[in-house]
Amino acid sequence: MATESISDRNEMARLIAALDWHNCALGPMRDWPACLRAAVEFALPAHAQIVIFAGDDYVALYNDAYATTIGNKHPTVLGRPAREGWAELWADLEPLLHEVRTTGNTVSAQDRPFHIDRHGYVETVHFDISYSPIRDEGGSIRAVLCIVAETTERVKALKAERRLSAIVASSTDAILGMDLDRNITAWNRGAEVLYGYAEHEILGRPVTLLVPDSRPEEEDLIMAQIMAGNLIDTYETQRRHKNGSLIDVSLCVSPIHDRQGRIVGASKIARDIGSKKQAERLQRLLMGELNHRVKNVLATVQAIANQSFGRDEPERFKPFSDRLRALAQAHDLLIQRSWEGASLASVVDGVASAFGHERFDIAGPDLHLPPRAVVTLSLALHELATNAAKYGALSVPEGNISIHWACSTETATFRLTWQERGGPTVTPPTETGFGSMLITDALAAELNGEVELQHQPDGTVCQVRAPLDASWD
Repeated sequence: MATESISDRNEMARLIAALDWHNCALGPMRDWPACLRAAVEFALPAHAQIVIFAGDDYVALYNDAYATTIGNKHPTVLGRPAREGWAELWADLEPLLHEVRTTGNTVSAQDRPFHIDRHGYVETVHFDISYSPIRDEGGSIRAVLCIVAETTERVKALKAERRLSAIVASSTDAILGMDLDRNITAWNRGAEVLYGYAEHEILGRPVTLLVPDSRPEEEDLIMAQIMAGNLIDTYETQRRHKNGSLIDVSLCVSPIHDRQGRIVGASKIARDIGSKKQAERLQRLLMGELNHRVKNVLATVQAIANQSFGRDEPERFKPFSDRLRALAQAHDLLIQRSWEGASLASVVDGVASAFGHERFDIAGPDLHLPPRAVVTLSLALHELATNAAKYGALSVPEGNISIHWACSTETATFRLTWQERGGPTVTPPTETGFGSMLITDALAAELNGEVELQHQPDGTVCQVRAPLDASWD
């Protein structure tokens, strides 16, 4: 092999030409057997990854394409015996080379694992390999030609694909795939259970087979989102069973990309929510019945009270009637929220609206009250507003009331201030009535906090302080 002919071709050609072969087991390049020189000439310009292990010591010669696969071993392993350069896998590599060298057979394998140190740590990599003998004119084997292709990433992808396939196959959710023509291309066991079709019955058929006639545009909207590359978050809809019945499902849809990143289809995951929807319908039915009965009870109490002393003692009856209406209003607020509590703003707004919203200055952050606090706070604010209408700021046109509240995340506390301004001079009451006890005692107990009611000359002030707990979200 003439060194001049290879020295200008590529990096490995220059490295091989520059190496001091006199101190190598192979000796000077001019003394190499013609078959080895020819093999090197063949390997150097090739795009395939090629390494040649020559002589009894399996001295390494390789091309540029192979150099990229051995990491920090390059270029120190060039011209060195394989047992030195690949010491960590020599027990695995040597039998392969020995078999080729002694039998003359070609050894090949796909995705063969090797444990190699090429970045400062031993890692498992995979190669497609073809090891074949290089023979001289007399038929003697002088070297082993190794043509390899690293498949580590492909093996990882295949393993991930198999894991994903196993997950899909065993999932109880219905998972299906479809192409851009909306034909079903994949169908798992969960889909068979949910929709009633066996895999062989549904593959290749249009996905619209599962869409109810009442939702003709749904697939068009889904496909438009998929073609835009968007993931469709879980939403509730209906699908059609093989027997024609409609199924309540939660559905999410994702685009499927090919190796070039192009969208080639979509995957759909559906979950049967029939039991959930049935439970929601039953809950609504029971809630409606409960609300109806509670309203009837309140109306009955109102009627009994009206008949008992409303006509004869209207002045004594009115506070009771007003409180009953405030209780009904709080009850209606809870009904609107399915008895899951209500926001403090909605409670305050309800009281302010009953007495003239324009007379109130309301400010505070969004705060959710648990159901138990909604009723008590509604009644307490109603009592304050009633007293203000009789004796305080709401009893004169120029009076007004501010209701401000704030939360402290550092101390986990809540504070509300009721402040009356512009009303007549306030005279503290000489007796403590039911209303005052409702404002101070009942509200403090319900909120597990403190309530301070001050009848100052320029207006009544009520301070509410309470800890925030987990239900105040």
